[in-house]
Amino acid sequence: MLDAGNDRLVEFDAEGAVAKIWDTKGDGEGELNSLGFGGVAVDGDDNVFVVDNGNYRIQKFDDDGNFVTQWGSRGDGDGQFQRAIGIAVDTSGNVYVTDDARPEIQVFDNDGQFVRTWGSEGSGPGTFMHPTGIAVDPDGNVYVADYENKRVQKFNADGVFVLEWLMESPDSTPEGLAIDADGHVYVTDYDGGRVEVRTPDGELITDWNGGSGTSFRRPVGVAFDSKGNVYVSNQAGNTVTVYAPPPLN
Repeated sequence: MLDAGNDRLVEFDAEGAVAKIWDTKGDGEGELNSLGFGGVAVDGDDNVFVVDNGNYRIQKFDDDGNFVTQWGSRGDGDGQFQRAIGIAVDTSGNVYVTDDARPEIQVFDNDGQFVRTWGSEGSGPGTFMHPTGIAVDPDGNVYVADYENKRVQKFNADGVFVLEWLMESPDSTPEGLAIDADGHVYVTDYDGGRVEVRTPDGELITDWNGGSGTSFRRPVGVAFDSKGNVYVSNQAGNTVTVYAPPPLN
C-alpha cells in the first residue's frame, strides 16, 4: 500500500506484519513525493505502478521494489499530470490514470507509452468533476469514481460511456473502487463513511459502515486478497481494516 503521508510504500504479509518498506523521499528514480495522496496498482506479472503525485509522474517497480521505469511531467498534454490520484491495470497490462485536477482518463501501455485519453469537464455522460478512483474488470470495462458529481461511471474498453449510477445518499462522495472475483463493484464513500457494493450494472446490493467498533473514517482505498477478504484504508485514523467477504445474497 502507498503510505502517502510518509512518501513510502509498505508491503504487509497475510498477518498484517510489515514485510518490506520502500521509503526514499525525493525526485530521483525510485524516490517518492506523494504529497499525501496517490494510488498503487499491480499487473499480472506483479509489477507495481505508483502514482508519484508530487513529482507529476507514474513509477513502475518490479515485485522486489526495484525501479523499472517512469513517465510523466507537469502539464495538461498527453502523458502529463496535474494531480494524478487513481491508477488501475487491465488484463493486457495497460495502465489507466485519473487526475483530480484534469477531467480526463489517460491510458498508457505497460512501459508508459501514451495510448489514448477520454473525458472532459462537466456533469453529463462521459464527463467528470474530479475523477478519483478507477478500476477495470476482466472484460475491460472501466469504472471511474466521479467525486464532485457523486456518481460512478462505467465505460467499455474503448472509453465509450456505458452507464452511470449515483451514490445512495446525496451526502456521499465516491473515492476508491475495486472489483471482486465475481464482478461486484466496491465503492468507498469518503464523506459518508461507508462502502457500497454494486452489480456491474450499478444495482445496489448492500452497504456497510464497518460494523460496531470499527466504523469507517473517511475510507479511501479498497482491495481484496486471494481469499476474497476486503481491505479498507481509512484516511482519518491512519488504519487499514480487514473484513471477511460480506454476504451478498
